[in-house]
Amino acid sequence: MEKERRSTVGERSRRAILDAALECFTRLGWTATTIEDIRKGSGASVGSVYHHFGAKEGIAVALYIDCLRQHQEALRARLERELDAEGFVREVVIHHIVWCRTNPQAARFLIQMRRDESVAAAEPEIQEATGDFVREMYERLKAFVKEGQLLKLPSSAYLPLLLGPAQELLRYWASGKGELKAGIEKVLADAAWRSLRPEPPAGGRHDAR
Repeated sequence: MEKERRSTVGERSRRAILDAALECFTRLGWTATTIEDIRKGSGASVGSVYHHFGAKEGIAVALYIDCLRQHQEALRARLERELDAEGFVREVVIHHIVWCRTNPQAARFLIQMRRDESVAAAEPEIQEATGDFVREMYERLKAFVKEGQLLKLPSSAYLPLLLGPAQELLRYWASGKGELKAGIEKVLADAAWRSLRPEPPAGGRHDAR
């Protein structure tokens, strides 16, 4: 019982530190934020911060993985309801944009930190923590291709066609140069599906949607 209590307290402390870190990184910027800023925001002790994460870079990597998992788990739940390729493709794009609009701090952190040295150095750790979801995505895409529901392409082409335009829009938005207007997710979902739907039979045509 005591061990379980300590585990619960430890997880609450860890969660408070991550939440405070996201707030500090958003308000002050990654470079300017200090461990003391995060400690004050979380109410944790310096020892607790270092126990859970080590240096500030460790907090950044843990927060990156946490935000990415939140995004993935929400998408996984939505994709479980999509049984065909068109619904799958559209839902991936729509979720990506809507989740970022709904969770702007986490979304901006993911986008802005993706190429930061601290996150890039932890790429193996990030892949280990989130790789199952990516593999699930590709397995479903492969199944749709096999069933003739998706255009057959090199595996490396699917992600750029699915999310390339959306990701470019989100990078622009994350830099503070634009906004995510309502309805833009449907426009980009339509474009993604047009690029990935199978070729119509000779003499046939796709119905516009």
